Amino acid sequence: MRPRPPATGAVSRNPEQHQQPRSGFTLIELLVVIAIISLIISILLPSLAGARRAAQRVACLAQMRGVAQGAASYGSDNEGALVGSPQTTGLYLQGATAAFGPAVQTWDFLGPIAEMMGLGIPLGGGDSASVALRFNELRSNPAFLCRSNKFLSTYFPSAGAPNAGTGRMVSFNTPRLQLTKCDPKATGTPQERGQGLVPPGGDGLPANYAPNINLLGVPSNKILCADGARYSAANSQDGVVPPDYDLGPFAGFGGSFGDTGAYASFSQSWDRSRAPGNGYIGRTDGRIWGFRHTNGEPPVGAAPNAYKINLLFHDGHASTMGDLDATNPHMWLPQGTTLGPSELWRDTRLHFNIRQPIRIGG
Repeated sequence: MRPRPPATGAVSRNPEQHQQPRSGFTLIELLVVIAIISLIISILLPSLAGARRAAQRVACLAQMRGVAQGAASYGSDNEGALVGSPQTTGLYLQGATAAFGPAVQTWDFLGPIAEMMGLGIPLGGGDSASVALRFNELRSNPAFLCRSNKFLSTYFPSAGAPNAGTGRMVSFNTPRLQLTKCDPKATGTPQERGQGLVPPGGDGLPANYAPNINLLGVPSNKILCADGARYSAANSQDGVVPPDYDLGPFAGFGGSFGDTGAYASFSQSWDRSRAPGNGYIGRTDGRIWGFRHTNGEPPVGAAPNAYKINLLFHDGHASTMGDLDATNPHMWLPQGTTLGPSELWRDTRLHFNIRQPIRIGG
């Protein structure tokens, strides 16, 4: 029996015979996809930026712990002496006409630590060129460079100071008064202060104080160094200036490596003058340099603790604090130091309820 032909208009069972070609995206569909992608990116970018800042903050803390190991090694070899004092690691430069050896100036703590760590950075040779080269190596070496420190520092022409050009700002500074020695023979001259000497009781220090871990107080309570660089302040009488460095071999008041502390209203490393209530209304917030570990991008004049700082303590631990919390003077000064409220930032006095002279605890 012959098979019947398919009825007219019947649908073929072969799917390839009548399949219609599929069209691409329409313009509207493409625009919708682009809009969705843009929205996702706008949501993710702040999170990615925040994650990058957090990673930089953690990396900085790790580098600080390496600095602590070098400082501890020096102290162990030298009966507890603190690194970075003109009366300890800088003492050999007294009487010299130019820096040489590990320290690029008497307040330098990074140079001696670099030697303890065996970083192989060329030593200063007593001439400006070799000192400038060593300074540039120290401030840019990964062991001493905070990844959040993107700032450049320019040369300040003081007497006898080598010119190391413009380069990365020094990442860390020490509390200068921890590194100062009370000497009965001192009279308080600027030259003596440049040598890290004050008369007994000078700057409120205990009469017998010397830069030694055994006289400092509880190591876990006292700051060894912190994010910050001298000089980096926005409240200059000459207007806002970029950070600079004084590489004079006997530069006073901490040189390029130390300053009083974040509690002090005259600090040139930890400028908080633009924090609300501290009296400065300029366009630049000096906290961007020393308190640089922010979660986002705080506006000028942002609330206290909007800016963050990494702190390294003498026992080797490091932590992050808000810019106001970090001004607790008990962390910056040797135990037994007397401190008057007039030396403090206004918001520090209010925050810690300091209304009269205090005695620094251990």
